[in-house]
Amino acid sequence: MHKTKYKQVLHALVPMLIWLVVLSLPFFSRVVNLPPEMRNGLLKSQVLTNVLLIVIFYVHTYLVYPLKDKKNGMVIYITLLLVCFVVFIIANRFLMPEIPRFPRHDFPPGGTDHFGKGRHGFMPGPPMAFLPFAFVIMVSYCYKLYLDKQQQERLIAERERIHLKTELEFLSSQISPHFMFNLLNTLVGMARKKSELMEPSLIRLSQLMRYMLYDNDGKQINLGKEVDYLKNYINLQLLRFADDVRIELQCSGPFERYTIAPMLLIPFVENAFKHGIGMLEDPIIIIKLALDEKEGKLRLQVMNEVVAAQVGSPERSSGIGLANVRRRLELLYPGRFVFEIKRADHIFLIELEITL
Repeated sequence: MHKTKYKQVLHALVPMLIWLVVLSLPFFSRVVNLPPEMRNGLLKSQVLTNVLLIVIFYVHTYLVYPLKDKKNGMVIYITLLLVCFVVFIIANRFLMPEIPRFPRHDFPPGGTDHFGKGRHGFMPGPPMAFLPFAFVIMVSYCYKLYLDKQQQERLIAERERIHLKTELEFLSSQISPHFMFNLLNTLVGMARKKSELMEPSLIRLSQLMRYMLYDNDGKQINLGKEVDYLKNYINLQLLRFADDVRIELQCSGPFERYTIAPMLLIPFVENAFKHGIGMLEDPIIIIKLALDEKEGKLRLQVMNEVVAAQVGSPERSSGIGLANVRRRLELLYPGRFVFEIKRADHIFLIELEITL
């Protein structure tokens, strides 16, 4: 936002600075060497001519040029250009200050041959007046093309920003219900067993819900909270499966010093529970989360066993989970992450590295 405002101010200031230079040019020309009576008149004449050209520049840029794209726009455009030129000629001849005539010997070398034969003897005629007029129109035309291009680029960038925001919100809205669906299945299993662990499980569930509803509504969240959320989810799964699964969790690093996109890590662990438990004997899930503070990189490894019958891409078979996370990574950390899925025999391994 600040960058856009800076560009807008810059686009307004640059033409003004250029026109200030143009207005000051007569005071650095040979006119200043003329006698005072003639010098003052010529300086006023040239300054007023430049003022007229400035007015024509802005009239063409903001009033005449936009009409070009209307119905019969080119006819209107050319007509208005001719009107502007006629007004410029008339103003040059009748609105300029009186310039007294001087004997021929009072002029600098070259005499008066370089002056026109206008009302005061020194005003340029239509052929000479056309050159500065055409130059200003050409500059105005190019300037307007530049402004239109900048405006188009801003619109494209804004549409892309809105599109990315909408897509991210859509992906996040999919991840949370998907996670809750699996979590409720866990609680249903406990309820059927009439387990005494139901109460502590509900307490942990309330903590997870608090995080999902209130703590992760921003673009970034403290990495320490995300890790705590991950641990709560794993503990909730341990309450459900008890000794039916072996889970190894290794976390190392100053997580509280960094931030991360919310709900980014949980789908990997969720996928391990979904595909690594069920038809396996003594299943094991190994989760390693390490933060390299020196490089500012977060590394996650999730390994689980899978049965031989599970063929095809686990990322595809996991539904919206891993596919959504990969897309979120592409949007949130472009060029700053490495995401690999490896499978060998009965081992399924996910490796993720993010530069925070």
